[in-house]
Amino acid sequence: MKKVTLAISIVGLLIILVGCNSNNSSDTSRSKDNEKNKIDEQTNTSDNGDNAESSNKQNKEQNDNKNQEKNNDSNENQQSTDKNKSYLNNFNSEEIEYARVWYQLISTRNDLKGIRDVYVTEIPKGSKVNPQAQNSAVYKENVVKLEAPMRAGGSITYSSNSDGTINVYNNIPYKWESSQTSDYSQMDKITRKAIENNIETIYIKPHDNKAVAKLASKIKYSK
Repeated sequence: MKKVTLAISIVGLLIILVGCNSNNSSDTSRSKDNEKNKIDEQTNTSDNGDNAESSNKQNKEQNDNKNQEKNNDSNENQQSTDKNKSYLNNFNSEEIEYARVWYQLISTRNDLKGIRDVYVTEIPKGSKVNPQAQNSAVYKENVVKLEAPMRAGGSITYSSNSDGTINVYNNIPYKWESSQTSDYSQMDKITRKAIENNIETIYIKPHDNKAVAKLASKIKYSK
């Protein structure tokens, strides 16, 4: 009987020992898992921090590059604007207007490189349309006549509206024929039609200042 009791006690003791070892193993495993999770969290946090820092650095570099490009473009545009303005510094507003009108209406259509000068005649209101005819109609406003040294170079007679537009008198010839070669008996009617018909309002564009300055330097005033 004592032997049976002893055997049962030994078996119970073994079961208890096995249970304790199993619990210890489970605790150890959980402890290791917890440590691994902490390490993973720290690693992820570190990686996220590094990625965020790298992303912020890249964004900063991109923004710096964009700002630098904008500054460069702004400087180039400013230099270009200043350079364009400087071309016209030596000319008054009337000379600049004459050059722009000639450039747009003559040079772009008939660019005669042999033209050294552009002659300007400022004609006051009330002046005869044909100075050679006694019965000529008169201009009802101040006009300007621009002409090349030769007939082939062309001419323009216009009035300025002071708003960037001009009124072009398309029926005014380069030169009026003399009374010996033309019928002056109808000159009153002819000259009235010249200042009343075929008047065209044109906007004069602010063309390239370098080209305008080159033409402005050729302006000569007729006596």
